[in-house]
Amino acid sequence: MRLIELQKSGLIQRAHSGRGLSVRLTDQGLREAGAFYGELKGALEGKSGSFEFVGTVFTGFGEGGYYVSLKGYAKPFLDALGFEPFAGTLNLRLTSESMVEQRKRLDFLEGVEVAGFRDRTRTYGPVKCFKAIVGGKSQGAVLAIERTHYDSSVMEVISPVNLRKALRLKDGDECAVRAFLGNVS
Repeated sequence: MRLIELQKSGLIQRAHSGRGLSVRLTDQGLREAGAFYGELKGALEGKSGSFEFVGTVFTGFGEGGYYVSLKGYAKPFLDALGFEPFAGTLNLRLTSESMVEQRKRLDFLEGVEVAGFRDRTRTYGPVKCFKAIVGGKSQGAVLAIERTHYDSSVMEVISPVNLRKALRLKDGDECAVRAFLGNVS
């Protein structure tokens, strides 16, 4: 199934050869693999780079705001990111398949870990974040959440300020985000 997806996206070519199947990377596949290798190598060696994302603003379910406003996350966010987030996330639907692929890569790269906590009723897990600049000027962080209702076409962004107000954004507007790889100070 995955090979079919890779072929449809132009990354590989498949051909039957004798009793087996021959698979080779296309030029586009080689470029993508090389770019991914460079990003992964930089992350593993502690070098930081960045990803550029563009997404369309939309109103989410409200769960992100609920979780980031929990008191148990306040100090861990402050310690890890240097700010306490506004009680809400900026939700962006990424505008291209290449950005969706970049977003997927964040799940495998080193970010800034915000410690989880436990209250009287349940445990809240850690959150991986990537420090970011939102709309070219606002400090923030991209969340790489293991359990979410969204697929990889959606990016959730936090900031110490209400990004919608600070950047004058409304549903349907485009917003650019630069996410920094690694544990950037």
